[in-house]
Amino acid sequence: MGFKEIGKKIQKAREEKGMTQVGLSKALGITQAALSNYELGKRRLYLHQIEQIAHMLGKTLDYFITEQQLSPPVNNEHTGRTREDLLSRLPHLSDEDLSELAQYLDFLEWRRDHDEQ
Repeated sequence: MGFKEIGKKIQKAREEKGMTQVGLSKALGITQAALSNYELGKRRLYLHQIEQIAHMLGKTLDYFITEQQLSPPVNNEHTGRTREDLLSRLPHLSDEDLSELAQYLDFLEWRRDHDEQ
């Protein structure tokens, strides 16, 4: 999912919550201009930022980062993936998918580092 789609979801969730850009930006500790750029898809968002926004707006992280379409079926035989399995799938990802995967890995590292404190 691209930044424009995420931005539209942020705007929709903010409006559903009855918040202005100014109100949400103050709550997040960012400028209104930064929030406006997030909503327009003009500024890059990292997963930890989306997680903060989701928390402030009472939404799940999945609300912002998943498509509204049905999820692909889960393979119940093999719910745990091996490193080799995951690595074998990387060459088939687009540049955009790899960028999003890198952002998610950054988020996981950030969360791990902050959970340990």
